[in-house]
Amino acid sequence: MPPRRGRGRTAKRSAEESRASDSVEGIQQNIPLCCRERQAEVEDVTRQIGEMELVLARFQRTNPPTFAGVEGGLMAEGWIVQMEELFDTLEYAPEKRLKLAVLQLRDNAQRWWRGTSRILRESGAVLGPKDQILPIQ
Repeated sequence: MPPRRGRGRTAKRSAEESRASDSVEGIQQNIPLCCRERQAEVEDVTRQIGEMELVLARFQRTNPPTFAGVEGGLMAEGWIVQMEELFDTLEYAPEKRLKLAVLQLRDNAQRWWRGTSRILRESGAVLGPKDQILPIQ
């Protein structure tokens, strides 16, 4: 039997899709404004988390160096130079650089950062670009 020709199935599918689309739009119109705003906020946070996951995955693929804090001053300077070069190559913004660098700290260096960042938060200071400590005003 030869295949049927015509618009029967195509037209029917389009009508079903149209009804589904109208149904979704109708539901969205019935949602109160505060709920729609909240939904938009949730979607924005979800998008930001997704972006950070992509940044983190891209960063980890570069096999960044870690720093444990027992290596001494010369090794610390070398680690900082390596990290800065990596961040410059990947063109990361300063706020992402700090978060990603902290993830690479181990042992003594990680303990040092926890204490230092706590002291900075309690004093009301924030870290700015190029390691400037800025008071919160």
